[in-house]
Amino acid sequence: MKRNFATPNEPLFLPMTEQGAPSSLWGDIVPAMVSESPATDLALGPPPISAVELVRQFVNHAVFGQPLPAPCHAHPKTGGLLSDPAPRQWQPGSDWTSAASERSARYATVYARTSLALQTAMREWIPSLYFDHPSRLEDLELAQGMIGWRASRPAVGQHVDRLCCDVLDPDMMDRCFFWVERNIRPVLRTLLPVSEKLDAKRRAYFDPRYAKRILARLRCAQRGFQMILKAEEDIITQLVKLASATPQWRIKAQRLPRQTAIEVDRGVERAMATVEARLRRIMPHGDVATTMRMVVIVLTNSFAEAQADSQNKAA
Repeated sequence: MKRNFATPNEPLFLPMTEQGAPSSLWGDIVPAMVSESPATDLALGPPPISAVELVRQFVNHAVFGQPLPAPCHAHPKTGGLLSDPAPRQWQPGSDWTSAASERSARYATVYARTSLALQTAMREWIPSLYFDHPSRLEDLELAQGMIGWRASRPAVGQHVDRLCCDVLDPDMMDRCFFWVERNIRPVLRTLLPVSEKLDAKRRAYFDPRYAKRILARLRCAQRGFQMILKAEEDIITQLVKLASATPQWRIKAQRLPRQTAIEVDRGVERAMATVEARLRRIMPHGDVATTMRMVVIVLTNSFAEAQADSQNKAA
C-alpha cells in the first residue's frame, strides 16, 4: 500500500526542492535550525512520572477509560557542546484514543507523521545530550555517527513498512547521505572549539575541511552511524506497534477485561524495555529517563496533530 503524504504546507512534511535533491525525499528542517524553538518556562512540581508509567496510563485510558496522567514535561539538562534542545510538554487534550490500528485506512498517514515527529525530536535531543563533555569525542565511531545523524534529515519511505531510514535499503541510504553531505559541515564547525584541542591525528576526524573523508567513514561505520539509524528504527517500530495495538485491545477489553489488562501491561513493559535498551546503546552517558519521557510526549502529541489534520480535511 502506498503511503499517503500530507500536503507540502504541513511542517513535518516539507518537500526538499534544492537543486540536486532526490525528488522523492521528504524530511524536516535543517539541523542547524532545530534549536531555534523558543524555550518554555516550566513550573516546578512533583517528581516527573517515568516514561513507562506514562505510556501505561495513556494506554489504559484509551483501552479501559481510566484517568489520564497529570500534565507533564520533559526538560533536558543544559550545557552541552551543541545547542540546547527545547523542552517538550504534554497537556490533556492529546491522548492515544485516536491511535490508528494496523489495518486502518489512517495507519499510513498517522504513523508517517508520528515517525517524522519522533525522528525530528530525537535528532534534536540525543546528539545534544551526547556531546555534554569533550571526552565524548574520544569514541570516534559513535561521535562521528552522532554528527552524521544530526546532519541527516528525517524521512519515511513510500510504503507502510518504511517508517524511517532502512539501512538495508540502498535508495534510502543514498538519499540519507545526500543530506548528510550537505549538512555535516555546520555540525562539525559547532564542535570546532573542542575538536581543535585534540592532537593532530584525532582532530582530522572532526575537521570540516575533511568532510568527504568523514563521510567515507560514516558509510562503513557499522558501530557508529548505521547503529544509530538501526536504533532509531527499532524505537519507532516498537512505539508504533504498541500504539497500533491499542484499538484491538479496546475491543477485546469489552469481552475479556482481565486478560486484556495483562496483555496491555506486558506489551507496555516489552516495548519500553526495547526503547530504553536502544537509547542506552547510542547514548551511554546521557539522560535516558528524560529522553524516554520526551519520546512519549512527542508520540502522544503527534496523535492529536494527526487527528486535527483529518478534521480539517473533512471540513
